[in-house]
Order: sequence, then C-alpha cells, then structure tokens
Amino acid sequence: MHRIRILEFLGKRVQSDLKTISKNLHIPLNIVRAEVNRLSKEGLIVVEGDKIKISERGIEELQNVKGV
Repeated sequence: MHRIRILEFLGKRVQSDLKTISKNLHIPLNIVRAEVNRLSKEGLIVVEGDKIKISERGIEELQNVKGV
C-alpha cells in the first residue's frame, strides 16, 4: 500500500527525497527507505544521490493500478 502512495507522490513532483516523502505521506522514514529500495530494484523509480524520481516504467505501473 505504501508503494502506491509513494509512486503517486513522486508522480506529482519532478523529484523528491526520503525525508520529504516521509513527512508529506506521514510514513516513518525507515519504511519509506525500504520501499524506495524495493521500487528502485523493480525499476519503478530512479535514485540519483539523495534525489528520487519516478521512472517511465513507474508511471506506466501507476496508470495500470489506477485503471487510467
């Protein structure tokens, strides 16, 4: 469930960081960190240093989940 919320959040922004995601979504930082690692391994987001952004594959996945 957190993964969808994180993808939606990143889909609305150009890029973000762990603390901003945690603060805005009210999810503990350690959970956000774990989900970001999983999403990155699946190719749904791109992590560049401390900046995180959604990938093209992530956008497609989000559209499939939402049924758009």
